Amino acid sequence: MKSKFAKFIDRTIGAMLIFFAAFAVFRYFIPATDAAVFCAVTVTVGVCMIARRRGKRKGELLRISKAADDMFFEFMFLPDNAPAVQLTEALKAKGENAVRHGNGVYMNNTAAYCCLSQPLDEGTCARLIAKAKHYGADRLVIVSKAPPPVPQVDGMEIATVCGDDAYKLFGSLNALPPKKYAETTKHHGAFKNAFSRDKILRYITLAASFFFVAWISRSVITFACSMICTLLAIISVTMTAVRAAKKHKEKSV
Repeated sequence: MKSKFAKFIDRTIGAMLIFFAAFAVFRYFIPATDAAVFCAVTVTVGVCMIARRRGKRKGELLRISKAADDMFFEFMFLPDNAPAVQLTEALKAKGENAVRHGNGVYMNNTAAYCCLSQPLDEGTCARLIAKAKHYGADRLVIVSKAPPPVPQVDGMEIATVCGDDAYKLFGSLNALPPKKYAETTKHHGAFKNAFSRDKILRYITLAASFFFVAWISRSVITFACSMICTLLAIISVTMTAVRAAKKHKEKSV
């Protein structure tokens, strides 16, 4: 496995060497202007595709994290056994022979305890293990918001489902609580998204590519495009810094 530093070198210096090698080959066979345009367009498209893929992945993770927070928030206003009730009904709807005892759901020698309202300590985990053994289970699954301090017990297999994974579990079984109290996500339009942190790399890449083409071809229009992309990058960096400062100030208050 490569280290983070090795991966960074591959993605920066390695990419630059490949770029200049490709440009040298193209320059030998075709005019400099055509080679510059081709290389600039190729690099820009490649970086934009990578950035778009990473942006989608990050957006999906943020969406799941927000949905998980909303689920935990909704369960706060319901009885303590509500997660177990939702889980039991969802399993029965799928034809499973699930039985509920308090906050626990029992099925096929497996006990699942849903403790979503408050953090668990080692003593509480020990009581859950004792309850699971009392009802004849040899496997325990603890569903919680944060990873609990689970003690090691002989004869009992213990697994935990926490945070976003807990949301995925309830979502996959269609056992999510009705949404009544969680905040609705506010959309601020495309203007704010156009200057988000994820766009900085794209604007810098476009500016560098356009500037490289303008330097080779002496094109005024291409140079103007590089200046526009540079301005967009500066605005994005500024707005990102301002948002980070506001967030840090709110945390410190």
